[in-house]
Amino acid sequence: MIRAAEFRAIGEAKLRCRGGIAAALCLAACLAFAGCARRAAQPEEYPESYAEGAILRLSGGSLSPLVTAAPGNAAEEGVPAGVAPVVAAAAAAADGRSAFLALNRTGLAVLRIDPERRRYRIDPVDAGNQFPGRSVGGLFLRGGTLYCLLYRDPLFETQPLRDPPSLLLAADLENPVPEARPFDLGLGGAGGNLFALFPRSDGSWALQLRREVPEGFESSFHSYDPTSGAVRVLARGEFERMLAPRPLTSAPDSLRRAARVLAPEGFPVTVSASLADGTRASFTFGDGPPEDTVELRGAVTESGTVLVAWNAVAAVAREGSEASFRLPVPMPGAVYRDAVPLAGAVLAIWEVGVFPNVEESGVVLLPAP
Repeated sequence: MIRAAEFRAIGEAKLRCRGGIAAALCLAACLAFAGCARRAAQPEEYPESYAEGAILRLSGGSLSPLVTAAPGNAAEEGVPAGVAPVVAAAAAAADGRSAFLALNRTGLAVLRIDPERRRYRIDPVDAGNQFPGRSVGGLFLRGGTLYCLLYRDPLFETQPLRDPPSLLLAADLENPVPEARPFDLGLGGAGGNLFALFPRSDGSWALQLRREVPEGFESSFHSYDPTSGAVRVLARGEFERMLAPRPLTSAPDSLRRAARVLAPEGFPVTVSASLADGTRASFTFGDGPPEDTVELRGAVTESGTVLVAWNAVAAVAREGSEASFRLPVPMPGAVYRDAVPLAGAVLAIWEVGVFPNVEESGVVLLPAP
């Protein structure tokens, strides 16, 4: 027989158990709610939209949306291009969803897009402290590696001499977080005088080195084989022939079609473009006085071709189609210097200023027509 005291104890134990179960259920519900709240608060992978076009300005070491295009946004005085913080070069990745940017005096960045939703984000690429005191001399992609040339501007540099004055950075894009580190060209101490680098269609690189001498500057020219590491000295004439413009008839089909869309009648035209193999080449066509030459700049990638003229007129060409369109004018005096195609989008570089001084710089990202 259970005594009254024992009965009461059993009842109290049951109540405590029920209370514990209720508390546990409440705690589980709270944890589940908190988990949902955390999932709901996760940041958007591509936080910004370019559906209506995004105009970005390089300021304070980063690219950010241009608030207004009203007069007075530009700096009162320009800075020589070699030492100005400008978007100096861009190279589109092969998948069409990212474009790597060289920001002069600032660093490397990658702009990634979600073409289905027309959204984008910008991430830095770790390059250490290599950009201060050096100017961007070029940017190109080859064999899954991003290369960026940094050189000491011989005329405008104001910061103390870096050791070495010039270098080539390389970043393996197969790494989840690419890091740009110095690349050895096998030139020994002479590599510190690297002034220009041009990848060529045969796989070699044409190099120009320049060093100061009492009378000014002295240049030397070399051919470098990145596969074997072999270096060969070039005569100036051979170097210049390697880089001489070619007839437009030898250009890729999409580049020819885009150039023809923009070519004004009766004018000579020069087309300077990055090609899908990582090289950059120049092509010419048209007739007229040399002083009337129209320059078009752009790129050919797996996503097609885009070319832009300084006056904000652009053209895209894909398989079986081409179209021209006008780019927005970010601010008074802005001109376009280059462009790259992405999947269903166009990224173009703009500047404000008269050579050699630059007042403002940035990029425009917008859906391709």
